[in-house]
Amino acid sequence: MTDTPLYAQLRHALTEDPDMARLLKRVTAAHLSWDEFQAMPLSGELGREAVWDLMRLLNRAMGIEIPVPDLDGNDYWYHRTHEIADSIAQIQCLCRADSSLYRRLTATRNTAVLVRSRIDETIAAARLDGLAISAEDYEEMLRTERAPHTDNELLVYNTLRALDRLEQLRNEPFSLELLVHLRSLVIEGVDIDGLVHTEQRLGTVSFDYASGRTAEHASRQTKYICDYANHLSGDMHDHAVFRALLLPDLFRFYQPLPNVNSQVGRLAFRLYTIKTGLPVLGLLPLSQTRLDWEDGKLGSTLISHGPVEHAEGRKRNGVDLTDYATLSVQLALVALLDLNWKLHELEREDAELRDLLQRDPEINHRQRSILGRALKNPQAEFRIAYHKTTHNVVYATARADLLELAEKGYLVAGKKGRAMIFTPREGLREFIESGYRGDEPAGRP
Repeated sequence: MTDTPLYAQLRHALTEDPDMARLLKRVTAAHLSWDEFQAMPLSGELGREAVWDLMRLLNRAMGIEIPVPDLDGNDYWYHRTHEIADSIAQIQCLCRADSSLYRRLTATRNTAVLVRSRIDETIAAARLDGLAISAEDYEEMLRTERAPHTDNELLVYNTLRALDRLEQLRNEPFSLELLVHLRSLVIEGVDIDGLVHTEQRLGTVSFDYASGRTAEHASRQTKYICDYANHLSGDMHDHAVFRALLLPDLFRFYQPLPNVNSQVGRLAFRLYTIKTGLPVLGLLPLSQTRLDWEDGKLGSTLISHGPVEHAEGRKRNGVDLTDYATLSVQLALVALLDLNWKLHELEREDAELRDLLQRDPEINHRQRSILGRALKNPQAEFRIAYHKTTHNVVYATARADLLELAEKGYLVAGKKGRAMIFTPREGLREFIESGYRGDEPAGRP
């Protein structure tokens, strides 16, 4: 067979041009932005835009399809670079139910870290859905079990409670009925018209579909999403880690429900990680990590997009989501590393306090966490409800923990209004280091 001139030209470019060889290795290793590509040397006969288009066509041919076309009929795909594949492998290893991270995270002594993550994520998901929220006020409500005062607060409260009901749904396939059920948990008692929204939704995935269009296509998009989550569609090499990370944004993108799509999307994500044996992934505060990245707190980890394509090109070649996939796995790894660091710090502080309190071995891990905070902040106030939520114990246990610390002299009990509060005694560190065991108890209020 005789090579055509075009084939010969392409063959030469791909096999004998050193610049092209370096470019091929680069795009295989990690996502290449248009700006980075512009800075790379090219010495072959093909023009720069032709080379870019060729690389994109090759990536498209080897890409993984996302079987959820958008409302305009565009298809989506991503090129699974070495970076994405390696990141997914790390995430899977750390997030499995048999991982050491999961055992540490669910250990009784580390409950505070898990509660912190759940609260942060619930509040951040509400912010992504455009709800007007003060993170500090909402955290105070969730930790002290204060009754919600507004529809916004009740929605957040319901979402946090719904997380505890997902385990019993692990055998339910994703369906419109299941999503409607999750939505009912979120909006129970909420006056939807009473919700207060911000002027603009947050999040890197911000779309401008009119509500009429999303409502018109809701049934179709719901089926696409459920089939994808049930593994009835999609590439066999499209890993469960990426499917999980994509799920919440599919809800935000297509708005298949009349409202509260971010909340339901996060619940669907968490349920999917339970079903696929990736429980740690479902416990990460990924919405909060996304917001932190947008606020510039994590540095610049994502490169720019390529040149804008005209609509006909998008229809023909689909939309490349390799940059999105790269960011998603990067942020998941950031959240995992942050979670691991918080666990390490909690375990380190607990070990130090055990050594410090070795003359009082009856102090439990929950009480040690109180004393650790008291040593850091002599003005700290401790309340029974807050302690109950933080450590996921019943009220009687939380009350006994604090009263015992007061009786031993570590804390001083008092009242603020009707609420019982506990504050660190003066000179707490010296008191602990002296080995004093409470022969002169501070007493009850």
